[in-house]
Amino acid sequence: MSGPATGQPAGQPGDRRPADRDRPSGGDNPAPGPADSVLEPRPSHHDRSVEWLADYVYGTISTLVAISGLTFEHNPGALTTAGVVVVGAVAIWLAHALSQLVTVRAWRELQLTPADVRSELRGSWPIVSAAIPATIVFILAGAHLFKVRTAFAVAEIVGVLALAVVGIGTAGGRSRPLGRRILYIASLVSVGVLIVLLELAVHQL
Repeated sequence: MSGPATGQPAGQPGDRRPADRDRPSGGDNPAPGPADSVLEPRPSHHDRSVEWLADYVYGTISTLVAISGLTFEHNPGALTTAGVVVVGAVAIWLAHALSQLVTVRAWRELQLTPADVRSELRGSWPIVSAAIPATIVFILAGAHLFKVRTAFAVAEIVGVLALAVVGIGTAGGRSRPLGRRILYIASLVSVGVLIVLLELAVHQL
């Protein structure tokens, strides 16, 4: 005996097609699930902004580490310090991009292309951008607009303030409790202050 409108015997094991109402809209092909996805969806503007700020924080903290490490050196040159800051930022930028590419290549088992490399380098550029304010400060000190020691203090203050600004920008709106927003901002700022204090403690040993 045949099933209705199929011409296939009833109870046939291969007749397990879902009814039309069970199929997802938009055609006969089911929507791809997480396992079917090969590439991540293109990030939204908000997602890109968050990634930009995250990399900027990364670069700011790295710059603070470089500056704090030179603060207590004897007679550090302003332009030499600016060069160290730039080279350090570029090195960390390349290292960060490389680590992301290795993750994509090894963990997700994807074939990398030159476009992928360019995209990752471009996406990690905020790490270098975070070093620009400190670099400008030391270049101005190299032009004898103020003392080198003053440049170190200004660069460290600018770095800490940058963390505060990022914290304010990412703390969330009024939907989040005020206390948690303040704690979040204070946590970011305290990281910068802690780096300076740790370098000071090390040089006092």
